[in-house]
Amino acid sequence: MTQAQPKFLTIYNTLYEEIQMGKFPGGEALPTEKVLCERFGVSRMTLRQAIKLLTEDGVVESIRGKGHFVVSQHRDHSASSMARLAHPLQQMARYPMTLDAIHYRVDLESEYTNHLFPDHPSVVVAMERYYTRKDNETQQADAMCFTFIPINVIDMYEVSTQDEAAVRTFVEQQVYQYAAQSDLKFTMTQKPHFAHDAHTFDGGEHCWLIVETVYSGHESPIVINKWYVPQTQADITVTRMKETT
Repeated sequence: MTQAQPKFLTIYNTLYEEIQMGKFPGGEALPTEKVLCERFGVSRMTLRQAIKLLTEDGVVESIRGKGHFVVSQHRDHSASSMARLAHPLQQMARYPMTLDAIHYRVDLESEYTNHLFPDHPSVVVAMERYYTRKDNETQQADAMCFTFIPINVIDMYEVSTQDEAAVRTFVEQQVYQYAAQSDLKFTMTQKPHFAHDAHTFDGGEHCWLIVETVYSGHESPIVINKWYVPQTQADITVTRMKETT
């Protein structure tokens, strides 16, 4: 026995094919829901089922009050696996992002830093990093990261805290060259909001929180990053391979 394909799947397949063929280029909006409902002869509820599937598959991004936009397929998702030790935001962001602003300070030992670092460093460099997409001309960040580095790590790798460019290079690049292991813990958090001077970050209703603990071979981590990335801005791919005996 065969059954007719559900209407929302027919719409999904049609729009998916048209997007892949370039009828709706990356970054452009799909026709309005009213236009699409009239085209396919369906209710708005049926149409939204199809849009939801396209969104879940990372093909379309829905922005409240603006519409549904085609996601630029600029990355090779098979190469973005989180199993590779590298900058997490570069691996999971749907769009290229750059570090727009960095703010850091020196904090004395606290209950929180002792919780983060088993060797209880007396001083920790704490920083906030704000990231933006290329087309973002506002001071509203698209992603944000809290970073904590023990002062002995700063000294060991000879990073000058008086040189912002050196600090940027260390947290963005060098730490992954020095690292031997990185643990990632994925959770969801709701409505995170952070601000520093003119820079702000609002994570929205559904925001990834990725706690990244970086080790260089010792028991205590050298860096801990807390990444906040809105679900609409990121895809997370984890590669697993069967162990050989």
